[in-house]
Amino acid sequence: MLDRKVGPTIHKTDELIFPAYELYQWSNGTKVCEVNLGSQDILKVEVIHVAGRSTEHHHLVSRAVSSLIKDGCKDKTSTMIAEEIDFYGSSIKTASNMDFSYTTLYCLTKFSDKAIRQLYDIYTFPTFPEDEIEKFKQLNIQKLKEELTKNEVLTYRQITEEIFGKKHPYGYNSVEADYKNLNRQIISDHFDTKYGTDNRYIIISGKINDDIRKTIAETFGQDNKLSKVGPYTPARFTPGRRISITSKNEHQSAIKLGLKLFNRDHQDNAPFFVLNTIFGGYFGSRLMSSIREDLGYTYDIYSSTDQMLHDGCFYVSTEAAPEYVEPLIKEVYHQMEMLKQDKVKPKELNMVRNYLMGSFMNMLDGPMNVSSFVKTMLLTGREPIDFLKFTAEVNEIKSDKLQEMAQKYFQLQDMIEVIVTPE
Repeated sequence: MLDRKVGPTIHKTDELIFPAYELYQWSNGTKVCEVNLGSQDILKVEVIHVAGRSTEHHHLVSRAVSSLIKDGCKDKTSTMIAEEIDFYGSSIKTASNMDFSYTTLYCLTKFSDKAIRQLYDIYTFPTFPEDEIEKFKQLNIQKLKEELTKNEVLTYRQITEEIFGKKHPYGYNSVEADYKNLNRQIISDHFDTKYGTDNRYIIISGKINDDIRKTIAETFGQDNKLSKVGPYTPARFTPGRRISITSKNEHQSAIKLGLKLFNRDHQDNAPFFVLNTIFGGYFGSRLMSSIREDLGYTYDIYSSTDQMLHDGCFYVSTEAAPEYVEPLIKEVYHQMEMLKQDKVKPKELNMVRNYLMGSFMNMLDGPMNVSSFVKTMLLTGREPIDFLKFTAEVNEIKSDKLQEMAQKYFQLQDMIEVIVTPE
């Protein structure tokens, strides 16, 4: 009979098997990655440029270009493009972040030729119609107004501004005037100068055949265009201060505590990754166990690291009733001090290592997951051996190293505190 008081046996994962993929480069400078996996006749094609916020010369222009690129090309309107994409059972999604712009095509293998050629036209001959630009402005201004009614959003906007600076690409906050100041010339200039074949990546995943390779090479492999992306200006960080904001929004206070950190190239990336997981990076973390489960100050609390191409930051995020703000912050700092003073016990460390290795295994399960993971590696200049070294370091990390990381980075005098409290 099954004894439900005894948990399942834990099997240690010592080494991950990285699925095969193929990486090559065309003569026009475009880097191409193939993840030829899966049993279904579907295809995913991602076209990525180093054309995000860190390359901008005008606030929000990278977001505008990414969004509007599919809203008109050659002699086709956005409606005509959408109808053609739907006719072939395809979909196209666009996005942009601090460093990159993305256009993603999902399609059936049997319609891949027409879908890929449609994607090429969208990406190569965008017209950026004036009426679509106006729609983009109005929609995003409305979204911004809605976002600003959330205290959690206000704390994130404020802490990133404090960490990176209000004029820095990683730190500035979008305002209504930024959208209103966009125009077709600014948008076209960003596309013309930042979207080159030399800073372009194409990632193909799913069931790939020679016909698909031929179509992509006949389109994206034949054009040639150099980008003009200037050097990155490092952010200047001034540590140690509290910003209190009064808001008419909601009934709870939103809290963020954080500081400037580093990107994935840093030597402390792996040990701090494990430390952050123990501290507040998963449901069984120190912050959740203490502040949610034991003290009942909040429903949810977590810590995380945002790592961009050139920089990064660390922060703790939560919401609580106003009367719990000060004791909650005090407990966050207490948990930091405990990690600085006492070594993590073997049982807790083993549990976190097993949790992380399980997460890594999920990331490598299925062609779409693998393509997303390979994309992250490719865009940050990494290879499978780098990932295997990272996971090996995670799997073998000792309590001494975690204590060293806590003592190095959990400096309370460096923390920026942002508190948004309802009136």
